[in-house]
Amino acid sequence: MRTEPDQVTSSDSRADDAVDHVGRKLRTLEQCALHRRTFRLTCPACGHVRLLDAIPLWRLFTKRGWDDGLPNAIRRLCCQPCREAGRVVRPRFVVTREQPEGPQPPYPDRHEWKRVVSRYRS
Repeated sequence: MRTEPDQVTSSDSRADDAVDHVGRKLRTLEQCALHRRTFRLTCPACGHVRLLDAIPLWRLFTKRGWDDGLPNAIRRLCCQPCREAGRVVRPRFVVTREQPEGPQPPYPDRHEWKRVVSRYRS
């Protein structure tokens, strides 16, 4: 299956990772965070792989006032090793349930996260 760099896909092993418990497609970082998803970012140029937790990524986008829709969020991400080498390469983006690895952006404080969860449940 060939995907465009900004296309959101679910992992091959778990076809239901990009949907919620009812079967609706996850369309925003907030929805992915609420459903405890992670993102596998794979650089097409160098092959670098990074697993990011959706919760701190959602917080980063919210704090900066960026659109958290998945297609727009993907356009803001780039491969760190390639960027340090002077190139801007957009990674392939897959929604997964794997454990996040490596350094993560800061997580929201407990009260901020509870407000989001409470708003979602109501």
